Amino acid sequence: MAERIQKLLADRGIGSRRQVEAWIAAGRVLVGGRVATPGQPVSDEDDIRLDGRRLRLRRRPERGSPGLAYHRPPREQVRGAATGEGRASIERLPVSAGRRWVPVRPLGSGDGGLELFLTDGTLAAALMRHGRELPCAYGVRVQGEVDEAAMARLRQLATSQPPEGGTLDAIEAAGGEGTNRWLQVSCHGLRPRDLRPFFERAGLPVNRILRTRLGPVLMDRGLARGMSRPLTEEELAGLQAAAGTVTGRGVSARRKPGR
Repeated sequence: MAERIQKLLADRGIGSRRQVEAWIAAGRVLVGGRVATPGQPVSDEDDIRLDGRRLRLRRRPERGSPGLAYHRPPREQVRGAATGEGRASIERLPVSAGRRWVPVRPLGSGDGGLELFLTDGTLAAALMRHGRELPCAYGVRVQGEVDEAAMARLRQLATSQPPEGGTLDAIEAAGGEGTNRWLQVSCHGLRPRDLRPFFERAGLPVNRILRTRLGPVLMDRGLARGMSRPLTEEELAGLQAAAGTVTGRGVSARRKPGR
């Protein structure tokens, strides 16, 4: 069923209607290879692109959708992120049927990548308490040559002076060009603020960190910056297992022994 382009993209969590209108006015949105026009009727089946990237138009989360994966641009603020209190002040997040979005282990203001939001504050709090046990992954962009000598220094430091706050599991070179190189980091419980001093001790200053995994949730390549998607049932089940909780009637409760 066709809808006006501003309404459809807003309903799918791509951006607010005002943002979509601005993108259309700037010629950044294409439909079937042609520049979109305000109010143009479109459907989920159309080839709609923003800045050349095809949008993955998932169905709008149902009322009370319990969780979202969001690709947060660096420096975008999340009000109440430190305490989990209040509704997350990100305009691009869809309406959650009157309930607030609670961020789970939110990134610092200068970092970007995968953010998780839940409407179940009890589950979010449990995940925060178990943060050191959550597997996570980051793309880390550093300045300098990442050759065998640099990788040897990193491996030596991982043994002698590991980052504080969690467990560093693996570091792999991931390409790059010019003076910048990317590294893929797998860990448990570490945040960007824990990783920066580790790489600087190895003589590799960090200029960007992008979170790509938190617990069972991965940031797929189709999730462009500023876009969100509802968590799958499997991802929600994985988060509940990681928190040691079971969910009933929209509220999480601690799992009792023997159950």
